[in-house]
Amino acid sequence: MKKEIVVIGDVEIGGGTLTDDFISDKALSAFIGTLTRKKTPVDFILNGDSFDFMKCPYIVKGKNTYPRHITEKISLAKLKLMEEAHAPVFEALRRFVSHKKNRLFFTIGNHDHDLFYEGVQERIKELLKSKENVFFRLQYHFHGVYAEHGQQYDFLNKINPKRAFITYRGEKILNIPWLAFGLISRFMTIKEEHPFMERIKPYPTMFSHHKAVLQKINRRSIEYVLKSIIYYPLRYFYDPTYTIPREIFRELYRRLKNRHWDIDNIVPVFKRRQRWRANLRNKIHVLGHVHEHYLEQKGGWIIIHPDTWRDEYTFDETNGKLYHKPKKYVHILVEDDDSLQWEVKDYPIKRSVLRFDDVLKDEVGWVKKAAAEEGYPIEKFLARDPS
Repeated sequence: MKKEIVVIGDVEIGGGTLTDDFISDKALSAFIGTLTRKKTPVDFILNGDSFDFMKCPYIVKGKNTYPRHITEKISLAKLKLMEEAHAPVFEALRRFVSHKKNRLFFTIGNHDHDLFYEGVQERIKELLKSKENVFFRLQYHFHGVYAEHGQQYDFLNKINPKRAFITYRGEKILNIPWLAFGLISRFMTIKEEHPFMERIKPYPTMFSHHKAVLQKINRRSIEYVLKSIIYYPLRYFYDPTYTIPREIFRELYRRLKNRHWDIDNIVPVFKRRQRWRANLRNKIHVLGHVHEHYLEQKGGWIIIHPDTWRDEYTFDETNGKLYHKPKKYVHILVEDDDSLQWEVKDYPIKRSVLRFDDVLKDEVGWVKKAAAEEGYPIEKFLARDPS
């Protein structure tokens, strides 16, 4: 066997605050440990949204803030919170890359656009004590395996990789999608008030039983769109973060009308744009972004969504229970003749079944209970959380 390739996605490591949805430090660190102990070379791909810079606060004078003008200094401050809140994961990755036969790839997603900053990349390499075998890119493309996060096939979240930064008042800031600017500056307080709800899928089912949150989201969405049309262009004429693309109006109207706030299926768009590559060059395609398990095999190619590693639940409306979603990974063997063997595997984590009505009554309490069940010391980090 020539090599092993392992892919996981949407880990969304945060800063240990109420907006941080990753609590599986022990499980992920142990999993990375199994890769470290392998005798064959391993390419480990964290396929986008490895870090949740978007929902991580920037703490100013003891208060959580979510600035829309994101400089490298702000991104590094957020990364420091993540380093402290999830030190075991960084240590496990450090051990993995200490073996020079192994390679670690961070593909860039919509939640970790901050990875475009060279200073952020250098800090992560410094933390992992490796400059030679840690890579940051939009796609992984080796041995007939293609992996990317997938935000480029989502109308509201796609980025311009050739223009990752813009300038505001003489400073370089992140050029994130218009939707992301809105989420950062208008919706993070809702996440702090209702930290558990975003973890429950499917969203239409959750919202049908939690109409108060849906009303808040719809109200703020309508207000933000109207201000983006009427008020912000005048009030913030010289601020590029308030420029709204014209083509976005129809999509926003569709979502408001249908109360649809989840991510659309990106596979059809991916296939239209990548058909030549799928047919001629790659055999296995791994995407993230959409937090669902998906598998499609046709002819000589496979498309896989392995699902997320953050803390998420499936809501069974028939009994009102929440079932913890299993963690999955894609395991690919590259044989000596370059043939590929692949499998989507579960990484077992034993978790309790919850009742939606109980969670609804005390979201912060259940965030703490979920973390305790996985051995994550959230109380330690919430003690510093101003929210």
